[in-house]
Amino acid sequence: MTGTELTESLQRHRKLLVALFVLVIVGLLGFFAYDKYQRHQLERAGVLYSELAESLAQGKNDMARASAETLVQSYPSTAYASMARFYLARLDIDAKQTAKAEAQLQRLVATDDLPTGMHGLARAALARLYLQQGKNQQVLQLLQKIDPAYTAIDWELRGDAQNALGKTQEALDDYRKATAALPATDPYLAYLQMKMANLGASG
Repeated sequence: MTGTELTESLQRHRKLLVALFVLVIVGLLGFFAYDKYQRHQLERAGVLYSELAESLAQGKNDMARASAETLVQSYPSTAYASMARFYLARLDIDAKQTAKAEAQLQRLVATDDLPTGMHGLARAALARLYLQQGKNQQVLQLLQKIDPAYTAIDWELRGDAQNALGKTQEALDDYRKATAALPATDPYLAYLQMKMANLGASG
């Protein structure tokens, strides 16, 4: 294509080219505006989470709850909201609001993109809550798949549920798996061995 042909082509399609240029510019502006909005949301969520942690440390549970609820409602897509939901469950447990705590923990367990370690922690907390309510079969269902990061805890909780259901041998098997997941020098081994001893086993 010669220079003259290129000029004629550009002139012929100048409206289309201008329109494409405008679309690209609008797209870029939209991207940067959204990125700025996301960063602002994350920064604001971080401030609220700091307020939540400070309130909890000072025993100001009402203020902590207010910050946590704002995080969950206004910044649901942030990691801070997931952690706030965990603290809401803790506050609900302390306030004897078991159903609310259970709902918060179930929501966390059902969430895939949680901060590292949070999913296993939420499962263990929910399992303990089920145990307190005598929902032992639900504990076993919840912990069908053992979390590699919480192996000893998961097996112990399963053992507690089996024991509560009167399944002594199954409880012993799960407690042994829990002990096998711990280092030989871990002081928690003594507690697990005591549980097994209470069921008539020596280890």
